[in-house]
Amino acid sequence: SWYAVEAFGKVFGGNKKDDNKSINNFGGIDLTKPPSSLDETLTRIQMDNDRSYFLSGEVDRLIYDEDCTFADPFVSFNGRDRFIENLANLGSFITNYDARMLKYDVEKDGKEIVTKVMVKLELNLPWKPVLAWPWGVTYKIDPETCLVTSHIESWDIDALDGVLQIFRKPTVKIGNKE
Repeated sequence: SWYAVEAFGKVFGGNKKDDNKSINNFGGIDLTKPPSSLDETLTRIQMDNDRSYFLSGEVDRLIYDEDCTFADPFVSFNGRDRFIENLANLGSFITNYDARMLKYDVEKDGKEIVTKVMVKLELNLPWKPVLAWPWGVTYKIDPETCLVTSHIESWDIDALDGVLQIFRKPTVKIGNKE
């Protein structure tokens, strides 16, 4: 799925760049610098999830190691900048979305976070397909650098079944974000 997003995004995407400018300060945390403690990293990951970063594209790039591993049911790659670019490109394909947190567990003394989110997203295609399934991420954090070194996605649906949702009429609706 990342390869498809990359290919389409490079051709049709808006190539917007975040660089943490739209989210540069919150509650005394300087978001223009990498996190300085494990607690700060945990807070910043929570902030990203509160913003539905995966769908909004508003991601705190500085919480990720430059060589962080990113994986979903289709592909795995290393590189924070590639991930950030893919998120920006993905936004040009989504016309509406809804995300509801189902699980947010801090584990292994703060060195791992496991999330589960009910995701619904409407794609910018003429028939407006809605993809919907529980989606999760396991974040692994290096306690020395306080950076995320692994961002592994899981889907509570077979990958092929998820992709096939693109080609059917929507069976669920998404409320307007207005």
